[in-house]
Amino acid sequence: MNKILNINLGGYALTIDDDAYEYLQAYLESIRRRFSESEGRDEIVADIETRLGEILTESMGSRTIVMLPDVEAAVTVMGKPEDFGGETVETEQPRQQAKSGKRGGGIKPGKRLFRDEEDAVVAGVCSGLSAYFGITDPVWMRLFFVVLAFVSFGFWVPAYALLWILVPPAKSAADRLAMRGEPVNVDNIAREIEDSFDRLSTRMNDLGGTNKFKGSSPGAAAMNRGVNAIGTIFGFMLRFIAKFGVLIAMLVGFALFIALAVSWVAGIWSLFAAAPYIDYFSPYSNGTTWLGFTNVFFLLGIPIVTLCLVFIRVLFKVRTPVWLRGSLGIFWGINLISFIFLVATAIKEYRHNGTVTSNIDLSGVRSDTLRVEGIELMNGNDYEDFWFNHDNDGVRIGENNLEVNGPIDVRVRKSDSGQFRCTQIVKAQGSSSIEAQENARQIQFDVVTNGNALRIPTAYNISRGNKWRVQRIRLEIEVPEGKSVVFDDKIYHHSAAEMDDYADENDENYISHEPDRVYRMTKEGLICTNCPQMGDRNYRSDRSYEKFIIEGNIQAEIRQGDNFRVEIEGSESDKNKIQKIQSGDKITFTTNGKKLDGPVHVLIETHTFTSLHADNSGEIIIRGFDEGRADISAKGSSAIKAYIDCQSLDIALSGNATLDLTGRGNEMDVNLSDGSVLESTNWRAESGEIYASDNARARVFIKNNALVVSTGSSVVKVDGGAEVKNKE
Repeated sequence: MNKILNINLGGYALTIDDDAYEYLQAYLESIRRRFSESEGRDEIVADIETRLGEILTESMGSRTIVMLPDVEAAVTVMGKPEDFGGETVETEQPRQQAKSGKRGGGIKPGKRLFRDEEDAVVAGVCSGLSAYFGITDPVWMRLFFVVLAFVSFGFWVPAYALLWILVPPAKSAADRLAMRGEPVNVDNIAREIEDSFDRLSTRMNDLGGTNKFKGSSPGAAAMNRGVNAIGTIFGFMLRFIAKFGVLIAMLVGFALFIALAVSWVAGIWSLFAAAPYIDYFSPYSNGTTWLGFTNVFFLLGIPIVTLCLVFIRVLFKVRTPVWLRGSLGIFWGINLISFIFLVATAIKEYRHNGTVTSNIDLSGVRSDTLRVEGIELMNGNDYEDFWFNHDNDGVRIGENNLEVNGPIDVRVRKSDSGQFRCTQIVKAQGSSSIEAQENARQIQFDVVTNGNALRIPTAYNISRGNKWRVQRIRLEIEVPEGKSVVFDDKIYHHSAAEMDDYADENDENYISHEPDRVYRMTKEGLICTNCPQMGDRNYRSDRSYEKFIIEGNIQAEIRQGDNFRVEIEGSESDKNKIQKIQSGDKITFTTNGKKLDGPVHVLIETHTFTSLHADNSGEIIIRGFDEGRADISAKGSSAIKAYIDCQSLDIALSGNATLDLTGRGNEMDVNLSDGSVLESTNWRAESGEIYASDNARARVFIKNNALVVSTGSSVVKVDGGAEVKNKE
């Protein structure tokens, strides 16, 4: 029966039986005798006791009592005095290299990161990092930190301070050996304390295994080895999963750190570049504005720093000081409260709207046409552009003012007074209605007249000392019926006349699309008098049609195109006889019964085709379409050729109308009467129904099922091998 003792070994409280205690006491006594003549005897023995306590504590696992095999295993790791009593090559070589001060070219990264205070300039951070990453001379790491401090606009300075706080210094001999990557045993501890010169921060090598089962029976040893093998495999799998997770965490942490650094640099650069603009746009004083920017930075930065601290703890086994975590949380909360207060204050500055209205005298305009011209406030040498100013459609700053481009809306209305009129409406926001009106009055925006021209600035100015408060300007120009207005190429894109202000005949020729065009006010609304009209060679339209009606002796070609366009070829007198009627997605070309002197050809390009109705027309060609459903109907003398693919096609022919069809589809539904003719052997259908009467004729190609209903002397022939059901 063994006695149980409670001891303190190098700061570690252990419960040990008497056999293990006697063995441990004899070992420590031999250590004291071995180093009895060394000046650092007490420190050597103390460090060895600390290291022994650490090894025993780690080897215990869930057990509570240290036994003799545990102490023997720890002694095996540390080494016995008789093992290093003489001066050997293995122990002398590292000592001579250390004394000579030679750092060597080899890289031996350790397992632990420390600050090397014995080779420190400020706090030993650079020396510790140099050892960790295998850089032989710390001067390169110090130079790297100095360069980063300048390149990152000071970002690296707080980063260095953070490392100073988080990375512990190497205080004991065991720490310094871990920095050098040497095993922490008796010989190395003694040499480390006796030599006491510069060491490099490196990772701790594996301390080697322990013989926990020394003295056990062969059967028990075999069983333990089997259990250990299973545990090793299971542990390997867990470690693999954990290391993969750590790798992902490292990548995420590194990305967040880089993002914080880039944000720091970009934020500082942006603030310096945007400083002249901040006075105009910020609702606060300069000091409060910079406080707001600081709040935003820390609200975003502190969570990222916190995540980085978590990764540092996982990777380097470094605990974050409790006071640091608490301080960061409190500081983040203070910034959040400050930011919420500033946002609430800013919202108040934009709570109310204010409007200032004034009339511009146009009594000097004597012409029937009012010309609207745009003028620039500053020339190219009087302002500085910022990155968000593109094609002068943004903001630019001068010596004493800010120029804001863009928020100007010019609208055209019909005048009820018979005279040109112009009303200027300026809107702004503020903390009250009165302040909002004052903000609207503060802008510089001078509309002037010059003969028959109304000259409108393309931007407005805000004088230094005043604030931007979402000022926007609206000009309403009233044009009498029968008179016209022209917008030049500097102001036309500011025109936002509503759809109701244009006549249907205008065909979507809007002022905002067509500079330097004459728009006449009619009873129905504005009409562009010199824009390309439907039928002109250069006519294009954003509007599209897919249903077509052609009446009269008109030859036409309807083909697929990206934009809608219509060209009419023929004599001017005949072209004027053709009326164009637009309604929704349908357009009609008709002669209204008028006789044409010669042939007229209409070319139509459209994106989609779904319907054609021809009434006594000339030859019509349809080509290039692939549709889901379409219908073609014709009567009288109409002759149609269609090259079209369609899932479902409806055909209705009467009189002497003819249709020559090429393409393919699934279904066709045909109605023929009064001598009409359908030729569609080149249009391959899957199924179809054909109804023919009164001498109508049809020849179709159908693969599967066909229903044929014919009356009188009508003739229907079905090719393609379909099963045909005939009904009289």
